[in-house]
Amino acid sequence: MAGAALGAILAAILGSLAPDRVLLIVCAALIPVSAFLLHRKSVFFLLPLAAFTVLVRIVLLPTELPDGPGASFLANLRGNLLANADALFRDEAAAGRGILLGDHAAMTAAEYASYAQSGLLHLFAVSGLHVTILVGMIGRFIRTEKKLLSFGVLSLVLLFLCAVTGFTASVLRAAFTLIALKLSELRERKADMPSVLCFAFAMTLLCEPFAYETVGFQLSFAAMTGMVLFAGKFRRSLPKPLRGSLIARALIGAATAMIGMLPLTAYYFQSLAWISIPLSIVLIPTMPILLLFGFLSVLLYGILPHVAAVLSYPAYGAIKLIAIIAQNLDVPALRLPAPHPAMIVLYYLALLLCSPLLLRNRKRPPWIGLGLLAVSIVLWFLL
Repeated sequence: MAGAALGAILAAILGSLAPDRVLLIVCAALIPVSAFLLHRKSVFFLLPLAAFTVLVRIVLLPTELPDGPGASFLANLRGNLLANADALFRDEAAAGRGILLGDHAAMTAAEYASYAQSGLLHLFAVSGLHVTILVGMIGRFIRTEKKLLSFGVLSLVLLFLCAVTGFTASVLRAAFTLIALKLSELRERKADMPSVLCFAFAMTLLCEPFAYETVGFQLSFAAMTGMVLFAGKFRRSLPKPLRGSLIARALIGAATAMIGMLPLTAYYFQSLAWISIPLSIVLIPTMPILLLFGFLSVLLYGILPHVAAVLSYPAYGAIKLIAIIAQNLDVPALRLPAPHPAMIVLYYLALLLCSPLLLRNRKRPPWIGLGLLAVSIVLWFLL
């Protein structure tokens, strides 16, 4: 399944850097290549599905989709929630809007720069971390032995989260990932994470055909690719008592996501905020408090303003803590040259060959993958 997942990511990368006809050729070529490399039947299904979604975007869909009554309703809902966040969080309204609803409109240039330099800007891209925490907490309150009912409730919650956050690519990716995992649970089968990644990629493009052109889409799926390929290997390298701890999960998630995003981050921003890994570990315990109380207060403000104001205090405290860290932490980011698109492709190919998914003998070092990775990095800094 690694070929299917990597094919999806490469198609997204090249789609933003090259004309649509190049994207078409790449998708068509990756189908037999992936099948040849892996010899797995499911590759014949998943990668054509990912390619089909891109074909739908290129050939069948209009350049601009018309706005309907549903779109205006969702826009009004999101606008009301943003106004509620402004009223509740006041001096930290920009941070509240960004972390809870993914809106950056109220953030000043100075605030944006401080969050970027401190490595905390990723908190303003509502993504898998936010969705997983919220769904996990909601699931604790809505427990049922009927798996189908549980799946229906999860789907409705995810649809609502996608709507209030503006159907961004990162939220759609997280939503479809959780849906795929829940479907695997319904079938009583262990989830195949590369298949889950490719499913999320295909469904996200079906919902938002132009999403592959956005930086958020590419970084979101690149981060997930890093986690899918290497999270298990990193976890097994830790001592057994530490593998299931919250700190270990946070460290593994942040490190593998950064591995996946590294060349794209350099390509678009020419810098890397390395401090974001230790900060993520420190701040993760505050995120459940921030998200649970923040969302409840924003949702209830229109009908129970006094209750919402009380509920907003813990969330406001967490947001204030993040703002204080961003304003006072002055750690220079690593400056990186923008890699050539060919080096980006070579880097991800090397990651695939380094991952356990393609290693016949996992006890031996992946010399070919490591060699390609070294070549891609050397050429990255030379070209």
